[in-house]
Amino acid sequence: MVGCLLGQRMRQKGDNMLKMIKIATGSVISILLADALGLDYSASAGIITLLTIQDTTKETIVISIKRIMAFLLAAILSYMVFYVGGYRVLSYGVFLFLFIACCKPLRLGNAVSTNAVLVTHYLQGGGMSLAQVGNEAMLLLIGAGIGTLFNLYMPGKGKEIRAMQKILEADLRNVLLRMADYICREDKSDYTDSCFGQLAADIAKGQEQAYAYRNNTFLQESQYFIEYMNMREQQCVILREIYKKIINIRTVFPQTKQVAAFIHEIGSTFGESNNAKKLLEMLSALLYEMKNSSLPQAREEFEERALLYSILMDLQYFLLLKKEFVKSLTAEQIQRYWQEK
Repeated sequence: MVGCLLGQRMRQKGDNMLKMIKIATGSVISILLADALGLDYSASAGIITLLTIQDTTKETIVISIKRIMAFLLAAILSYMVFYVGGYRVLSYGVFLFLFIACCKPLRLGNAVSTNAVLVTHYLQGGGMSLAQVGNEAMLLLIGAGIGTLFNLYMPGKGKEIRAMQKILEADLRNVLLRMADYICREDKSDYTDSCFGQLAADIAKGQEQAYAYRNNTFLQESQYFIEYMNMREQQCVILREIYKKIINIRTVFPQTKQVAAFIHEIGSTFGESNNAKKLLEMLSALLYEMKNSSLPQAREEFEERALLYSILMDLQYFLLLKKEFVKSLTAEQIQRYWQEK
């Protein structure tokens, strides 16, 4: 686990370093390209590239589109304001007020600063000819275009998520095997829910990685990881409920050992590629056997067996979640990630 955390920190530092390299290199290229095209205020293209490069590819593309939309709005508003009030600082202040007021309801707030800078070029130049507007449009397209192009490359997160899947499965396997052990113990004083804390933390980390991967790739496989992590989260909730029931079981009956053996079987065969079909068949047979067994002879046995039956119902839901997850997969996804058993 320590090695995993160190690896994550190293990858995070690597991502930060890569982002800084992209910003520095992209900004320089944008300025040089703007200079080569003979554009005025070429340094602005580099600043736009700096502001365009975000943490994820999706964020970068979205912010670039928003800035282009805001540019059109800024051109219309600035022309109207400067036409009426002249190319004065006070007119620029009026423009800013109107521009911000319009961008906020349109959710273009993060595009205000870039376009506000571009409009200062009209103020400094004292005019808004088609050539001047074209100059600003080219600065925006170059800056945003280079930033977007550079951020299309993101380090692959697939291996990182696959590693987290293995950690999660080990966590869940540990929880299940502990349940199989402690359900047959009359003394459960040392049986705590401490294992769920690590499991919940790893699921949250896995979900974070899955959503980050989706925002950095256009591949369909990203949805597989999101659905997988969400399924494990739901299973974790069920296991917590089973834990609460197990700690209330005080006596070991033959049925208790049967349930323990079944939980152990789930834990032993637990994994990404287990489609739960065989386990559900085993569960059905176990439920049939319990229903046809002799009736409890005492109140305590009745209560204990009721708890055991409730646990089996929870386990059924636990397994059905996996079965439904498998049913939602395409043949290509199954072939890519695991062979159906």
